[in-house]
Amino acid sequence: MTTMLPLRLVINAGPCEEVVARCLASVRAQRYPAWTATVTIDPAGDRTFERAVDAADGDPRLSIVRNAQRQYSMANLIAGISRARAGPEDVIVVLDGDDWLYSDTALDTIAAAYVRHDCWMTYGSWISNDPSHQGIQRGLWPAYDDDTVDFRHAEWRHTAVRTWKRWLWDRIDDRDFRDARGEYFRVTEDQASMLPMLEMSGTGRARHIPEVLMVYNRMTPHACGKTHLAEMRANADLLRARRPYARLEGHATRSG
Repeated sequence: MTTMLPLRLVINAGPCEEVVARCLASVRAQRYPAWTATVTIDPAGDRTFERAVDAADGDPRLSIVRNAQRQYSMANLIAGISRARAGPEDVIVVLDGDDWLYSDTALDTIAAAYVRHDCWMTYGSWISNDPSHQGIQRGLWPAYDDDTVDFRHAEWRHTAVRTWKRWLWDRIDDRDFRDARGEYFRVTEDQASMLPMLEMSGTGRARHIPEVLMVYNRMTPHACGKTHLAEMRANADLLRARRPYARLEGHATRSG
């Protein structure tokens, strides 16, 4: 009997009471059986937590907690991964609570990429739910060119759904999860986490998945690009200026 690769979903949510049930329903509908999900709700004065609990309907694969105070994206990602209790070879799968998986085979596609390509991480692809984006190839971007080394200045393509082996995540220095004030990034946590892992993996171990995996909710008024755009841009500039990680050859080291 073949042992299936464990997938540990980390789902973080702010105010998304209208769609969080759709997110969790898309996870519970997955045909791939070897998954668990850790859901963290940042309080925002709405009923996101209650809607999430109702949507989970007692499913033991879903663990849902609500923070006493808002922690924002990076702190919640770190805490969620810790709560997931993933083993070194388990795969972390990141999904926001206001987005949802595109089909019931999304996790099958992710697991198959790790088995087939012996990769350490994956990225891509999604479509938008905004009707004005119909016919536009948003989220269906190509893979990084094979010779890409400078990911911090390359065109940004390491987009959702983002996944990685737990051991790779553990090699990132905690200081690189923090902004110029030394606080965990409130936004731009995707770049802060993916850039070091892309640098350590290189294009040989970072696999692009061209199949659509997720519906990106571009209609929400709470999107970071609408509420924290200046902070996002400042964080991106900071991350581009930081020293890259060296390509991993048995041990992860910092370059320079």
